[in-house]
Amino acid sequence: MKKLIYSIFSALALAGLFGGALFSPAAAAPQVHDLTLQAAPTALSFAMLGRNDTLMRGPYSTTNLRFSLPANWAFQDGGSLNLILTAGLATDAASPVSEGQPVGASMSVTLNKKLIAVISLVVGTNVAYEIPIQKDALIPTLSDGRHDLELFLDASTDCDTENSLHQTLVMVSSASQFVLPYVEQAPVVDLTKLPQPIYQRDSAFPVNAILVVPDQPSEQEMQAALIVAASFGRLTGGKLPFSLLSSSQVTQKILTDSNLVFLGKASTLSRLQDVDLPAPLLDNAFNPQGIQADDGIMQMAVSPWNNGRSIVVVSGNTDAGVVKAAQALSYGNIQTVSNSNLAVVTDVAPPSIADENIDPAALAPATRTFKDLGYDVATIAGAGRSDTLVEFYVTPGFVASDGSYLDLVFNNSALLDFDRSGLTVFLNEKLIGGLRLSDETAATVTQRLNISPSLVLPGTNQLRIQADLAAHTQCSLANATDLWVSILPESSLHLPLQQTPIDSSNLQNLSAYPYPFVNMPTLSNTAFILSENDPASWAVASQIAYGFGNQAHGSILDLAVAYDGAVTDEIRNNRDLIVVGLPMELKLIAELKDSLPAPFEAGKNTPVITNQQVTYRFAPEASLGYLQLLAVPWNPSRTVLAVLGSTHAGIQMAGNTLTDPGLRDRLTGNFALINAENISVVDTRTGFGLGGIAAGPEVASQAVVPESAPASTTPAARPGWILPVVILLAISIVGVLVFALISGRRESAKS
Repeated sequence: MKKLIYSIFSALALAGLFGGALFSPAAAAPQVHDLTLQAAPTALSFAMLGRNDTLMRGPYSTTNLRFSLPANWAFQDGGSLNLILTAGLATDAASPVSEGQPVGASMSVTLNKKLIAVISLVVGTNVAYEIPIQKDALIPTLSDGRHDLELFLDASTDCDTENSLHQTLVMVSSASQFVLPYVEQAPVVDLTKLPQPIYQRDSAFPVNAILVVPDQPSEQEMQAALIVAASFGRLTGGKLPFSLLSSSQVTQKILTDSNLVFLGKASTLSRLQDVDLPAPLLDNAFNPQGIQADDGIMQMAVSPWNNGRSIVVVSGNTDAGVVKAAQALSYGNIQTVSNSNLAVVTDVAPPSIADENIDPAALAPATRTFKDLGYDVATIAGAGRSDTLVEFYVTPGFVASDGSYLDLVFNNSALLDFDRSGLTVFLNEKLIGGLRLSDETAATVTQRLNISPSLVLPGTNQLRIQADLAAHTQCSLANATDLWVSILPESSLHLPLQQTPIDSSNLQNLSAYPYPFVNMPTLSNTAFILSENDPASWAVASQIAYGFGNQAHGSILDLAVAYDGAVTDEIRNNRDLIVVGLPMELKLIAELKDSLPAPFEAGKNTPVITNQQVTYRFAPEASLGYLQLLAVPWNPSRTVLAVLGSTHAGIQMAGNTLTDPGLRDRLTGNFALINAENISVVDTRTGFGLGGIAAGPEVASQAVVPESAPASTTPAARPGWILPVVILLAISIVGVLVFALISGRRESAKS
């Protein structure tokens, strides 16, 4: 009987072991992929701040690490820098320095222009030097709010002429780290300082910004949402982690971890009922003193879900008010009332009056100084090669004419070795000239470089001024910062522009994106066509608009939105259209069927490409993205870009291809198929491309949560090997039990 009981328990244990392996929740379902920001640690390695291992060579060497930390961090006592250095000495001396002995060099450590340590270096690998940091050294001194750590190696013994070889080498490890105790304090809420604190340049811990829209936004609310998305793209240079969610998609974790921008009519913002706003939400309305029915309102407050985060409200009591608030945000220079966190917008001049009737060439005067472009003195210091950048914008439809030039105003240190020092200037990475440095240029001088008109591009252009600075000898000066050249803001660009017709046929190629959609500086030539109840497509449209913002230099943004099936004649005839969604759910895609490069069969999300030598078939459940570009059939001077997918995940792939520069550079032709990061392009007008796509079975729509929201998960499909193993396991258990019963009867018979 004991053997029987033991055998039964063995069988049950075996079943439990295999059953657990086969059916445990961890094995059955993948882990949730949470994309929200986690709590910031206080240990910040150089690698986390973007710095790899850095080699410094004697006799003198300087390296700087510049970074930003959240502006609302209040640093506490006990901060330190754990500097990890590998120091060595190459010498032909009879008695080389042994490990652990002084190398004869020092390292000065300066943080935000405060000397915090002078280290006597010893020979060794990954030697840690613990340096305390006082709180007053954690006050940024750079104008952009970044911290500046400077390491200066003084190995003057390398200049000893008694030894023919004496070279100090120091490797600064990327594992070096700051340890900075802090507490998060309430951020400063000031509309006039936007995009701060929502965005901070080069922050080691950027915080997501979530644009929250109503679950059923009106066309005007959706228009305002895309204008706000484009505005933040422009205000932050496209460097802010930004996404759009509908109100019901916002989780408690997102509320806690993110900076939030709430957009919509006051009646749709019930979540703000308990927020401490300067004009609180009462009876589904905002009623600050003097507000009129169609006024817009912008407010800012500390988040009630996390006092280290902030919220911005872009609203109004009517649709007209919401659009006014959004356009005022796009204009910038927000004028607040008595509180710096409240602004009421009574009117916004239509962009068609404010911008479009002005000759676009007047938006960019022929001569602009670097100061006009927003640049101050730029000083390049230290031995070796470094550079500074200047960007300027040319309105599409205009080209530079002959007689364009750059007048560069600069001066430099007289301690340079002029035979080995100089300036080289590039425009859009094309060389436009080089300049010698001399005793004459040590006094402020102006030197002219002619610019070939063909080097000036529509949109954003970049000047790169590269300096190569050298001392007479390695030992001629102890402070490498005595080597410098300064580019002065009186430097000027002379670019006489002339209008040229835009060839719409050239723009109807995916390689031309984002043109023609950013042809007008206010985006007033562009409209988005969206499904009325498709938050996933709204999110993709917001990412596209966010990218446009960095290209749009008009004073007030005026892109339009229409819901599919309700597109007005004004939008159909006078705007370039971007259609986002699932093909089978979009009436406009059905209307364009005969003009699409790859039309869709009725009720299906799979395109048909004809005139191809090879035809491919994809699994019905595959998520594929599609980009299709074509002339508007009823107005060939206008363009339609269709951003589509077999599923919502496919639409996201298509959108990512437009917004990710690495993927976008692979686009050409008038049709692109996106399968994850595999992009196949086709030009159906020439027959060149990937081959055809078979119109397979219908691909069912799948609800996809945007990336910024924690994605819900479903159990993974059960692998095919499970059923045979279960059957084998059942047979094994039955066998064990039968054997146990037979053995038990034999024992009973014997006794």
